[in-house]
Amino acid sequence: MRYVCACWLALGCWAAESAADLLRQAEAHLDKEQFAEAEAALRQALKAEPANVQALYRLGYAGFRQRKLAEARADFTAVVKTAPPAYNSRYFLGRIAPASGQGRDEIDFWLGATRVALKRPIASLRDLERLLARSPAHLDALQLATETYAGLSSSLWNDVAERQLETAPGWEIHGHVLESEGNATDALDAYRRSIALDGKRPGPRLAIGKILLARGKAEEAFTILRDELGLAPKDPEPLFHAGLAAIELGRHSEAAALLEPAARWAGRLPEAPLALAQVYLALKEPAKAMRAARQAVAAAPSSAAAHEILVAVLTQAGDTADLESEKLRWAKQRGR
Repeated sequence: MRYVCACWLALGCWAAESAADLLRQAEAHLDKEQFAEAEAALRQALKAEPANVQALYRLGYAGFRQRKLAEARADFTAVVKTAPPAYNSRYFLGRIAPASGQGRDEIDFWLGATRVALKRPIASLRDLERLLARSPAHLDALQLATETYAGLSSSLWNDVAERQLETAPGWEIHGHVLESEGNATDALDAYRRSIALDGKRPGPRLAIGKILLARGKAEEAFTILRDELGLAPKDPEPLFHAGLAAIELGRHSEAAALLEPAARWAGRLPEAPLALAQVYLALKEPAKAMRAARQAVAAAPSSAAAHEILVAVLTQAGDTADLESEKLRWAKQRGR
């Protein structure tokens, strides 16, 4: 049956395929940067399911990559109307909208609002200031700009992607935008594009490793996180996530070696000493487990998981006095 369907596809007889099948084919074409082929599959998928938001978004993206900006604008606009707030579609609409003309005020306002929601205040203010220069009486934009100025953070790096998408930092930031929408598949693609443009930058491999780890692909996650550590050997975050991957793989000695330096940053990563205590329990090293468990509680005194691991270690050690002390501390912590 698959052979018959393949023959039909070769002849252009798309009707035999479901929208889901066509969407999968389109994603495969996008992975290979075969944008014209992806566009053809997506248009057929939309004939079967006209309101398929994923197909609409990917069609817009395929058009954007082919510089078919008018068509891409229509597709992204359809996504916004079908499934608001559709931050990622608004992101692309802002990139391809004309500098002036009907509807530009609305695009600038929503692009600015989107970037506020994504914690990108500098980029947001640029959009809002451009709008206010044209339309000073736009009260919604004025209010949003005022609030954004008041709450401006130090996250200037987020503006890199807005200056030029086709750079390694630009693709990395775009990956984070996609992740914020729950679109991990396209985020992985963006991070890999970032690596392809500059393989010596730390950051994208960490993002990929975290996604792979969340998907249960511990072996792949461990491999790419080790690559990340080759670029940033003292960064606690890849150390921590590589340690988690090693735990998933049952490599407890490797996990301990990775989590030990990560746990020194317990103020930033309170989960690191907690994971380390669990590893030392598995390795039957009670003294080290005790030290890590106490560190976990000190870093996150309100953490139920940290409390439970310390109780387990104290119970195993037979330390009844400290066990009662920890139970009393926990009762007070919970207001009992």
